[in-house]
Amino acid sequence: QNSLSNPNMIYIGQVIHFTGGQSGATARTYTVRSGDNLSSIASRLGTTVQSLVSMNSISNPNLIYAGQTLNY
Repeated sequence: QNSLSNPNMIYIGQVIHFTGGQSGATARTYTVRSGDNLSSIASRLGTTVQSLVSMNSISNPNLIYAGQTLNY
């Protein structure tokens, strides 16, 4: 769906598209800032690390980048 040549590498500012979720649900995104990690992001957004990993197909939860857009 995103035509990624290497699904383990995404770049700053890249927008990742996905399908699924609830019908009529509003898409919510968060742009990763310097110093963020998935735990702090999940806490800030009222979700879980596992949910962020699953919704964004993150293969390595320790590897996120400033500028990366996450769905939640």
